[in-house]
Amino acid sequence: MGSEEWGRLAAGTGLYQSYPWLHWAESSSGARPEYVLAHGGDGVLVGAVPTYLLSSAPDRFTTWYDPVRVFLAPHCDTTDATDRWFPLLLVGSASGYHSEILVRPGRDRRAVARALLSGCLDLAGRSAARGTAMMYAPEAAALEAGAVLGGPVAPVPTSAEAVIPVTAEDRDLDDYLARFPSARRSKFKKEITAFRAAGGTTTRYALGDLVDRVGPLLGQLQRRYGDPVTDHEMTAYVASQERHLGARSVVLADETDDGGLRGFTLSYIHEDTLYVRAAGFQEDLEQPPFAYFNLAVYAPLRLAMENGLTAVDLGTGAYRGKTLRGAAIQPLWSAVRPPGDCPPQWYEALGQPAPEAVEAGWAGTRK
Repeated sequence: MGSEEWGRLAAGTGLYQSYPWLHWAESSSGARPEYVLAHGGDGVLVGAVPTYLLSSAPDRFTTWYDPVRVFLAPHCDTTDATDRWFPLLLVGSASGYHSEILVRPGRDRRAVARALLSGCLDLAGRSAARGTAMMYAPEAAALEAGAVLGGPVAPVPTSAEAVIPVTAEDRDLDDYLARFPSARRSKFKKEITAFRAAGGTTTRYALGDLVDRVGPLLGQLQRRYGDPVTDHEMTAYVASQERHLGARSVVLADETDDGGLRGFTLSYIHEDTLYVRAAGFQEDLEQPPFAYFNLAVYAPLRLAMENGLTAVDLGTGAYRGKTLRGAAIQPLWSAVRPPGDCPPQWYEALGQPAPEAVEAGWAGTRK
């Protein structure tokens, strides 16, 4: 399938369902990709959903797409869980923390979605998958998946995206900050001033200009969260992403006086949104004050305004700091079909909101 046909189907669904992102994910997720497609009676493509078969529990890059790690480990003993859960079929995504069911506008969404999800179940059976999961989906998609995939528990809150809307009135950062109460506005301006006074910079590059410098900083970050990736592996991972998405990339770099990379954020522009994907900081260098918020919030906001974008997607995690600076929380859910004959405590754990959903303040009932 060509990029134009896929683009028409995926329009408006975000970066993580776009052709270049999925093309990159095919070779980077450590899973076997396969697409379930639906065509109308006229032969027109009316729906699609990507799937990824994980033969074993991932130990790097896609570790947070492991239902055992996300749902079971925080609540109960997971001895032998990996052997019983894998192979696992992921539905909707295996990277980016955002899954969708793509249906062409104007078609019967309910019918097309059910056909696609039934196709996913058939694929799971043919692939001898022991579990099936759609993770990090908007509530509507998770409910659609849960209704077809089945299983003993309803879809549960899993995570959230923090998104800052940018309006036509936001001509520059001062306009944006004017929306906040004076005390908070003063705090944010002091953070920007202090960063600059300490020599902090937000120089813009394309990812291709900095792959070899960005990779090791991301490696440090991954290892801090338990991923045993090496700097070489992380640099190769970033380089593969650049090959597919480099034209959309923006790296905002904080550099020392001698040109060293002290910190950075990596973002991608897709349609009307800037997606802040990653941030990294050199651990053995002293950082300017408020480096994270300058590189990950204030500078991306300036970039969005200068390019006429309407939103900055700050991704998952660190919700308090993001919401304080104007982000709205958009909850993400998961529909999980576990392997048969699970211990009762596993079923109970699968019904609990994931820790990150609790952190985001989204662990209650459905709307």
